[in-house]
Amino acid sequence: MKVFSVSRVASAAVLSLLGICQAGPVLAGAGDFYVRAGISAMDPDTGSESFSTIPRSGVQLDSDIALSGALGWFFTDYASLELSSSLAYSPKLEGNHRLQELGIGNIGDVKYVPTYLTVNFFFQDTSAVTPYLGAGVAFNKFYDENASLSGLDVNLESTFDPTVVAGVELDFGVPVLVNFDVRYTPLTTDAEFSGAIDETVEMDLDPVVFTLGVGYQF
Repeated sequence: MKVFSVSRVASAAVLSLLGICQAGPVLAGAGDFYVRAGISAMDPDTGSESFSTIPRSGVQLDSDIALSGALGWFFTDYASLELSSSLAYSPKLEGNHRLQELGIGNIGDVKYVPTYLTVNFFFQDTSAVTPYLGAGVAFNKFYDENASLSGLDVNLESTFDPTVVAGVELDFGVPVLVNFDVRYTPLTTDAEFSGAIDETVEMDLDPVVFTLGVGYQF
């Protein structure tokens, strides 16, 4: 199982925060653009309906890490339109405790690419830390599903879902910035199984994504 420590991601953000004691405020104007690149940790709060033939069974998605990026445009001094995405996550699809008891632990893996379009509102002040909140829509693309069990095929349906984000920008001297944000997407999809298991179950994924990156404003 792929495991990452959310506390390590948060610690990295705190260390970045400690380094800005002599920095100036983050300044932006209407018409400015910014680009960001970083690393994102995806941690789903996941579970599914039970298979009708196996009581108390269920499937879940593992956590993973991927490189990510964003492009934003300030349409006012305090609000931006942002498009962000990442390279594909490759989480494992696993059975819950009931399936593991039956020897069905690793079901397979899947590629997952979330793409977000959000409007972000920045709270400008005189410090070097600028917090922001945003909301918008996420296109959650699932593809290249690969079942590890012989005679089983699985397909996860791609979805559009709402998403919200909260973050901070840390100014080390404009136009170079350090960014940390947390994103939540209430995501429900259908997992279609065929072959050894012929059934469709609804999966709740609800991923939380932590991103630490650097940006350039122009």
